[in-house]
Amino acid sequence: MSLSYDLIAEAYDELYGEEQEAKHREAVRAAPPGQGPVLDAGCGTGLLAKLIDAYYVGLDKSLPMLKKAREKVRNRLADLVCADAQKMPFRPQAFTTIYSITVVHEAPNLTREALTTLKEGGHLAITLLKKRREMLPHILRQLPNPKVIDEDLKDLIIIGRKA
Repeated sequence: MSLSYDLIAEAYDELYGEEQEAKHREAVRAAPPGQGPVLDAGCGTGLLAKLIDAYYVGLDKSLPMLKKAREKVRNRLADLVCADAQKMPFRPQAFTTIYSITVVHEAPNLTREALTTLKEGGHLAITLLKKRREMLPHILRQLPNPKVIDEDLKDLIIIGRKA
């Protein structure tokens, strides 16, 4: 799927920025990032980074999207990683909070993979396109203590806390 994102990277923020930023704000409100390292799995152009004060790691498999993200994280404590969210190159329990906004419909193993890299007591906040609601039971089965938030957005926000 990264090829299509490679092609629209330059225009992504203009096309989807406002919509994505609304999802980011709601996800951060529902699962505040805290002090530890924060992973943005499927970070795209890095729109979430401006809402995070902690050490930020953006992961995306589209290099052109990461190049746009680099502009947003310049001069701050952040790293960008080009990798697949379904095969994260991180050690277990590396992050206190993980966000994955509008990605899980393209990466069905993301939830399982994210829980491996999430610290005990950490929060996982993912969003799922409402038009892909059929995936919700699969996601909820994988998440500990899931909470679904259905706001006036195109996505459902799903929060889990690792016990």
